[in-house]
Amino acid sequence: MAIMGQSTVSFAEEDTLELNNVYITGGKDEVLQQPGSATLIDDVALEAFEYTDIHRVLNAVPGVNLQEEDGYGLRPNIGLRGTSPERSKKITVMEDGILSGPAPYSAPAAYYFPNISRMSAVEVFKGPSAIQYGPASVGGAINLVSREIPYDSQGELDVQYGSDNFQRYNVYQGQQIEEFGYLVEALRVSADGFKELDGSNDSTGFVRNDFNLKTSWQSRGELNQLFVIKLGYADEESNETYLGLTRDDFEKDPYRRYSSSQLDNMEWDHQQYQFTHVLELQNSTLTTDVYRNEFDRDWFRLSGFNNSDGNFTLVNILANHKEPAYQSYYDVLTGAASSGTSQQLRIGNNGRQFFSQGIQTRLNQDLTLFGFDHALEVGVRIHQDQVKRHHTEQNYNTLAGGQLQAVSGSFKTTARNTNDALALAVYIQDEIHIDDTVLSLGLRHESIEASKTMYGNITGIKESKNTLRQSVFLPGIGVYSQLTEELGILAGIYKGFTAATASAAGETKPEESTNFELGSRFSGSLAFGGRAEIIAFLNDYSEFSGTCSFSQGACDSSQTGEQANAGSAHVYGLEASWNKELFVAGFTLPALISYTYSYGEFGERFVDSTGAFGEKDQVIETGYRIGYLPEHRLNAQLGFGKDNWRVNASVLYQSDMRNIPGDGNIPLAELIEAHTVLDVSASYDVLMNLQLYSTIDNLLDEQYVAGVKPYGFRPGKPRSVNIGAKYQF
Repeated sequence: MAIMGQSTVSFAEEDTLELNNVYITGGKDEVLQQPGSATLIDDVALEAFEYTDIHRVLNAVPGVNLQEEDGYGLRPNIGLRGTSPERSKKITVMEDGILSGPAPYSAPAAYYFPNISRMSAVEVFKGPSAIQYGPASVGGAINLVSREIPYDSQGELDVQYGSDNFQRYNVYQGQQIEEFGYLVEALRVSADGFKELDGSNDSTGFVRNDFNLKTSWQSRGELNQLFVIKLGYADEESNETYLGLTRDDFEKDPYRRYSSSQLDNMEWDHQQYQFTHVLELQNSTLTTDVYRNEFDRDWFRLSGFNNSDGNFTLVNILANHKEPAYQSYYDVLTGAASSGTSQQLRIGNNGRQFFSQGIQTRLNQDLTLFGFDHALEVGVRIHQDQVKRHHTEQNYNTLAGGQLQAVSGSFKTTARNTNDALALAVYIQDEIHIDDTVLSLGLRHESIEASKTMYGNITGIKESKNTLRQSVFLPGIGVYSQLTEELGILAGIYKGFTAATASAAGETKPEESTNFELGSRFSGSLAFGGRAEIIAFLNDYSEFSGTCSFSQGACDSSQTGEQANAGSAHVYGLEASWNKELFVAGFTLPALISYTYSYGEFGERFVDSTGAFGEKDQVIETGYRIGYLPEHRLNAQLGFGKDNWRVNASVLYQSDMRNIPGDGNIPLAELIEAHTVLDVSASYDVLMNLQLYSTIDNLLDEQYVAGVKPYGFRPGKPRSVNIGAKYQF
């Protein structure tokens, strides 16, 4: 359970009070002693490339598997240690230690993800290090650390402009005035998009706004206390689509968009309310958070054709567009022909309203028992969340020239339902320090009551309600021992769990696994003068699960959010990282290399009836490889700087991966080819408070497939050149 506060109070002997940012990892030094895998990306690393896409930030983290979608990271797809990356629904995502997803228990697909531009750090936890966080603990957890309130008056204006009319404006200002502190921040990011609609100059880009206020008040006396209020509002309008291209069209022009997607549009707004109280006692700290997040979205996007023949799906049309039976449908998609009655397009709005709220408390106590130092942490959280779905569709005729015209009288509701969840989570973790060894013992308990209520599409009257109750204990143990000054070893075993969502059809089982890791950290001569880490992991699933969703491509509107079980599965791999900072003739040369090997396969034969794991009604055999899991991911970063200028480069290699489960050689229609992407950046400090910088993403303009689901081949972002300036005041 994530009960990590973003701030604490440090009370000195003087009368002044200092507000310090505290990471869940405890900072860089503590990461090196973790009895599990933990990675901290601090503000220096974030500013090196000025990324606005969380995918590119996480490329440096071993054990991460990602699926690009829109090229800008608007809706991230992140997996850890082989978990499904789709909508980051199989990991726990937090902002300042608080669950950030729209409905982490009842609808875990994260269509909202905090803007990385306003963060000061990113923390990633895997293995026993993640047992404190839930409801998804199989792969691990990610915590985004927002900008802290500065002690002295401090502000910054950051302006960036680049390819495809990309614009970013970020301004903040804050300070502490005696007991009171504040931080005000505003962010706007936009672009016209890098895809071009057939026969149109309309934008395929997006606009995002983000406004945040953080205030604090500190009290000294018999009880030392900190009170923090954090408020946030964000919104987005993006002309994004699920529709991709045929393989042939992709190879001719990967940045083309068919005219039938011209009305596709996502709009959402998000509100954040958070109150934090920190109470410092003798040798202990009590932190309490009260929070609520609200998220409303409407996504208008092409659903398919108004044809009762199940063969004429978008997937089949794109895969077989040269065959006579499908040619006319393909011509309508591209705007080359007008539509007949059976070729009318169905364009739907997936309207959804979410809320997520709760209260969580954590006690940290340092004590000595039986001659050993203990760092004890006990936490409890009561959480409630909900999603209301109201999905609609309307038919559209395609006119000559590719214009779309709504068909009168065709508007209808396709789904009305509500998922609710109420959860109690409790955990205890004890880190015992025995000489140069840290032994971590943890136990987490989740008790969840989830329900799904179905309503009539026409009447809106309640028709049925199913309730699912889950109760699970999740033990874990990890150990790290510093054998010599340069060599340490770690090992861990814990039970992984991902909560099941309530189903309309019947009871589903939560995802459960037993996870193992074994590794070493070494430095000095053993790591060529730097620091290195190698960890082998195994996730042994007793129950592997997937969720039916539109982003998978085979989901009916009535089945959205329905979970499916696949039985046993196995994911294993290796994570490795190395970093070093060289100083040569006055130059600074920081270097970082991270590598991940992953292998995942199904352990049982079954039929994928909803398409939650691959294609609808696909027979998945024992030993089939899991889709969207590349065997190899390698990221290397190198910097070069002196005095007031710096240059950085980052290269990512990702091997081939499958679009759907299978075995043996990957057929071309299911292949997502390997690719290599090089990013570079440079900065120059003109004055003490003025910096000019430039970034080039995908310097070599690599054209590659980012994904094939749900409907056709979609590209990664092409070469993007940006320039920017930062002014501090």
